[in-house]
Amino acid sequence: MAETIEFPEEELATETVLPIFDHARGVLNRNVVTKKRFEFGAGGGLALNEPFYNPFNFHIQGSYHFTELHGINILAMFLMPGLSSYGEQLKTSPYITPQFDASKAPAPSSIFMASYQLTTFYGKISLTKKSVMNLALFGVLGAGLMGMDSGTQLPALNAGFGQKFYFGNRISLRLDFRVIAYQGPDPTSQTLRPTDPAPSESSFQDELFFNTYLTAGMAFLF
Repeated sequence: MAETIEFPEEELATETVLPIFDHARGVLNRNVVTKKRFEFGAGGGLALNEPFYNPFNFHIQGSYHFTELHGINILAMFLMPGLSSYGEQLKTSPYITPQFDASKAPAPSSIFMASYQLTTFYGKISLTKKSVMNLALFGVLGAGLMGMDSGTQLPALNAGFGQKFYFGNRISLRLDFRVIAYQGPDPTSQTLRPTDPAPSESSFQDELFFNTYLTAGMAFLF
């Protein structure tokens, strides 16, 4: 004779594709809508491969999102003047012969870029069972100008990628990594002694540079 065996429901195994949230729709829905909206931001950063000059910078930027995927980004970056710690050592160290003063060469002072921006990924991460943070991964590709402290403007290209971490629906932390390529005067093509006058900009040989910049800042959607 067959017997019927019953188990309490709370003891039975269950399957789920989502962690248990108080508001599960907040996990499934897109909380940050960027289509046909402007985004403005500001912050600071540093040049990762700059040997002679001050690596720190600050920037402002703006974006317009045509769709959730496609947009345009405008960047204005201003480089801090002066030499890096290594550049100061080359200029003042008594153990270096001859001393080298890179400040006598034309140096980058500003960057202006217009770039196509592609948002390749939008997702969410759960920091706790009751909160979800929205994030977006994007790439940029564009062209613009590298400004020198001598007043010369040189054509430049840039490519990079970045990530945005949203605090709510409008405010985000934006991180960018960019490679900027330009052809400009090479400081090492001249012997720049501290006591010598600065040579003319045309006397320097041109070199193709690939400068890398890492920046962080806050961005606001409107």
